[in-house]
Amino acid sequence: MLVSEMDVMTPIDLQDCLHILHTSTNYETRIIAGGTDAVVRMKDEKWLPALWINIKDLNELRFIQEVKDEIHIGALSTHTDIVQSPLLTKKADVLVQAAKEVGATQMQNMGTLGGNVATASPAGDTIPALYVLSAKIEATSLDGVRHIPIEEFFIGPGKTTLKRNELITKIILRKQLENEVGVFEKLGPRKAQSISIVNFACSIVMEDGRKCLGGKMAFGSVAPTVIRAKKCESMLTLDELNGEMIQNIAKVAWKEVAPITDVRATASYRRDMASALLERGLIRLMTRWNHR
Repeated sequence: MLVSEMDVMTPIDLQDCLHILHTSTNYETRIIAGGTDAVVRMKDEKWLPALWINIKDLNELRFIQEVKDEIHIGALSTHTDIVQSPLLTKKADVLVQAAKEVGATQMQNMGTLGGNVATASPAGDTIPALYVLSAKIEATSLDGVRHIPIEEFFIGPGKTTLKRNELITKIILRKQLENEVGVFEKLGPRKAQSISIVNFACSIVMEDGRKCLGGKMAFGSVAPTVIRAKKCESMLTLDELNGEMIQNIAKVAWKEVAPITDVRATASYRRDMASALLERGLIRLMTRWNHR
């Protein structure tokens, strides 16, 4: 199929978009917003739907708001919007760090958070950060609204529980506590525009000194979906987070991941780098905490 043979519809608002989705379930449709993933997939002849639905100008889906103890981010908020948000810098710092690593500046300007989630790549940079912030995905259709916990949303590489007539409209996060700090680490083949070989997000709650009260950790690009490092998480509260303890936690990370070998890295290398990123991330976190 040639690009010139594809149909594109541009809805005037959200309701119009939902109506198009509702009436188009008999043939393949795809949403396009920033296009940073879609254009690449079209060139590789992997995404060639009968209909593209262009939602780029649905500004009602581009916002970052504080709602009680949550943060609501519209699906069309760009990575640049996230990086430049004072609210997210203060209350969801791990997501800001992840958004800074999404390719070059041009990709951050165009790419959207909703698009990064919908693509469902195990290497998606923002997704581990969303895991540790207990995100919920708001999926909207003419039938109603669903809030899906992020750990239930992904079912495999490129696969989600999103229904054909649903659109991701919002990502809902918990706010980090005053004594909570986050970190994002990424290993890629190049500094800019690189797909992660391994990535890692962590957000921990601290007490005075080096005592950790708990936290969440997540790895990307080491399994069919992003995964929580629950064994490592359980070790955070066992003792003070000194150098020795951090090394012990990092050793357990090697056992938590289940990577594959592909053109970018071997499974063994990914396991080693998962441990290394966790260790580096926790050291960075403790340095930041000690200088607060």
